[in-house]
Amino acid sequence: MFQQLQRSDWNSYRKRKIEIYERARKNKEVDDDLIPILDKINNLEKYVTISSCSGRIVVIEVENFGKKEDSEFLGKWHQNVSFEEIFSAILKARRQTWLIQYPPIIHIACKDFICAKRLLEVSNNVGFRRSGIISIENLIVEVSSLERLELPVAIEGRILMSEDYLRTVVEFANKKLKKGKEKLKKFEEVITFL
Repeated sequence: MFQQLQRSDWNSYRKRKIEIYERARKNKEVDDDLIPILDKINNLEKYVTISSCSGRIVVIEVENFGKKEDSEFLGKWHQNVSFEEIFSAILKARRQTWLIQYPPIIHIACKDFICAKRLLEVSNNVGFRRSGIISIENLIVEVSSLERLELPVAIEGRILMSEDYLRTVVEFANKKLKKGKEKLKKFEEVITFL
């Protein structure tokens, strides 16, 4: 049997999460292009945002893939990026290096299962097909989509691909990032239907 948050618990939980969001926003820790969407969600009394990213392209260096502890960002962009910016970041590589394009992601706590179900329906209808409940305890829905690109680009400072291929990869990463941002716009338009 699932234990749902009681109304008084929900109100205090939601208030704490909004305070955290407001602090992060003030400290410029929230992606600017997501603020209108997050504000709309946080104005709905049955929902509250927990964390978010508007989508990004990164060049990241790791000791071993899958171990975040010793990873280092060599470049990070939340908008279109040029081949030159990516190439410059890759040139800094000394270990295993990856180019990754992440889709937008928003974690939203819901007051009850009915609200979570409605959020999933709305998310899926605008193209966020990878959305799902990721926490039963706090009824957190992850709104996300499938636009993702991930590939190794260098090992021990040696670039693994030709310039032409890398240019093509950067072009695809930008297209996928743009598609995710377009879905965010559609999502913003339908938030009021929650």
